[in-house]
Amino acid sequence: GERQNYKRFEDLRRDNDNFRKYYMAQKIVSEEEFPELMESMRSVLPTNFRITGSRQQAIDIREQIMNEFVPFIKETSIDGEEIEPPHPLEWYPNNFGWQFTIPRVALKKSKELSKFHSFLVTETEVGNISRQEAVSMVPPLFLDVQASHYVLDMCAAPGSKTAQLIEALHTDAEPGQPPAGLVVANDADYKRACLLVHQTNRLNSPNVVVTNHSGERFPNIYRPGREIVQFDRILCDVPCSGDGTTRKNVRVWEKWRPDDAHALNPIQCKILQRAAYLLKTGGRMVYSTCSLNPIENEAVVAHVLDHFEGALQLVDVSDHMPALKRRPGLATWKVMTRDGVLHDNYEAVPIDEAGRGRRRYMQNFFPLPAERMQALHIERCMRIYSHLQNTGGFFVAVLEKVAPISVDERKKARNESAAMGDEADRNECEANGDASEAMETEAIRDESEATEAESPAPKRAKIDADSDNAEAETDPVNAEIDSINAQTGSINAQTDPASDPRAPYLPDNPREDPALVENPFVFLDPSHSDMQSILSYYGIKESMSRNGFLSRMENGAFRSVYYVSDSVRELMELAGQRLRVVNTGIRVFSRNSVRDAHCPFRLVSEGVPQLLPHLPDRYVVDASFADLRTLLDEVNPLFTALSDECHARLKSVPASSSVVVVYDPTKHADDAEKPYTRMTATLMVPCWRGQMSLSVHMDKNQLCSLIHRVLGRTVDRNAVGGYKLDNNSKTAAAGSAADAE
Repeated sequence: GERQNYKRFEDLRRDNDNFRKYYMAQKIVSEEEFPELMESMRSVLPTNFRITGSRQQAIDIREQIMNEFVPFIKETSIDGEEIEPPHPLEWYPNNFGWQFTIPRVALKKSKELSKFHSFLVTETEVGNISRQEAVSMVPPLFLDVQASHYVLDMCAAPGSKTAQLIEALHTDAEPGQPPAGLVVANDADYKRACLLVHQTNRLNSPNVVVTNHSGERFPNIYRPGREIVQFDRILCDVPCSGDGTTRKNVRVWEKWRPDDAHALNPIQCKILQRAAYLLKTGGRMVYSTCSLNPIENEAVVAHVLDHFEGALQLVDVSDHMPALKRRPGLATWKVMTRDGVLHDNYEAVPIDEAGRGRRRYMQNFFPLPAERMQALHIERCMRIYSHLQNTGGFFVAVLEKVAPISVDERKKARNESAAMGDEADRNECEANGDASEAMETEAIRDESEATEAESPAPKRAKIDADSDNAEAETDPVNAEIDSINAQTGSINAQTDPASDPRAPYLPDNPREDPALVENPFVFLDPSHSDMQSILSYYGIKESMSRNGFLSRMENGAFRSVYYVSDSVRELMELAGQRLRVVNTGIRVFSRNSVRDAHCPFRLVSEGVPQLLPHLPDRYVVDASFADLRTLLDEVNPLFTALSDECHARLKSVPASSSVVVVYDPTKHADDAEKPYTRMTATLMVPCWRGQMSLSVHMDKNQLCSLIHRVLGRTVDRNAVGGYKLDNNSKTAAAGSAADAE
């Protein structure tokens, strides 16, 4: 086609006539308020970030921002203009969400701002900070994730919301003790799933599984007895038109069309309905989009609620996070066709001569009857507009599953109810001393269950459709959803373990999926020679489960050892070949390249927090601040440069071995010297114990972050090895000479 002239960002038109016409007709805000909304949607979005990681470390980062950067920026001006310092989002818990309006150019124009910019970049790469739009932080906060919950993020990439779910799971977890729950982070696109891996790996959680499935076809996973594994919490942040993101995606203005939402609505319905089947009764899920379009929002929620006839309900969360300004969901809206004409109902849409005027799914685009919309409490949905708190646009609906919806769920509920009834009857009969009555009661119940099994199960409208009732199904979206659930719910009856989709995830039977380019994960037997070498050499205590070690196998060998929680292992073994696992676990050991090492594997930085509570004191060196400063100053210091106590501890560790240097600020609160920034969280620095020197084994970005927080120095991240070389020139020569002696 004809080549289009490139337009600069500043020259892009921030308006769209159809957009304006469409949303004015929807009455998303009052007529007087609409110009204010449009003006805010044209403005540049402020920068937002969230402090992540363990709670204690997050507090330290927050204090560093408040005590170091905010005072500097308050006193800074650019070309005579004052700069507004970063400030906490008033609605985000514990002041862990932040916002600032400093332009990127200004961040590099003054020394203080450049330092703040470097801090943001480094801490983001390390994982202590997540750059995330403010409204994007909202959905996970309404899920109320607890440590024991099984959580599913159905459309997880790029992973910022997934990170919030992981943090919530670990909120009260003890060091080295994984919580009982897990997070499954799923995405339909493999490349986006790999991006998701990068995001989740920064949190170093053994309770995360990254998978690659279409959300609407996420597979059933079965426990023994055909019981489906269901989730306590599900996040459905579905693909959408994104017309609430005009402040950061300016090209939305020129590309927006009224029928963008029409192709998305069926997919969004499928994902939400599939989530309903996977959700436990009593569980909670959140449906969200970054769109303002009611066809992608209220229409999806209303029709899915109607489909399940009361099994799902909208939750009233008006008293949760009261500082977050929001508007209620819409009960009425119009649908605009391609010709720009607005229609109030399905019947008003004209049919052309070819009979193609009404789209296949168009009936689902319109509101339900007014009394039905009122009964569904659609006003409990939340609409967030950009002009309310200087954010982007967003939609959030919190739903709770109050009744079983599938055949298996209803059968399980009946069995549990019957079991409870049996117990009550037995207790009553035993209290009356009438054993014969108890036997008679059980016989009557068995006869009743047999009769029920022979008769057809009661059918909920539009649910569990079968061929006998196919003619009663009129909604093509719901028919396809039920077909999908029937397919994913089928069980392969073959007895061959290699072809059984529920075959155990065993080392001798790894899942091979040509769509996944990585070697498959296999669980490692603790009696394996390499595992025996690791466990015995490092003296890993019995408090660390031996069931969680796994690796990617290549020709029967492995280079790295990963660790997962018992809940993740159970899920993977139950799933067998059904689950397309892209990544899981945290790396705890890596094969050594040092020839004279006593153990073929060394400790890995990201796995140290998990391993530390299970390591014997022999491999843990308690350091004073002076020792920590020396270690970071010289990078490869000689033992003689350290304190006598630290030197003595290192001597007890075999040469050519991993060791962890630990600095606990609470133990050294009375020391004369203290870190540059106030710290309360324990610092763990993995090191390599040479013949006469100690070297830090840490990612460059992590080292830069640590140096800034401890010593107050900003290190050039782009200098490849520059910091280490500049500070290692003297000690390297001395260390080599000493090692030679």
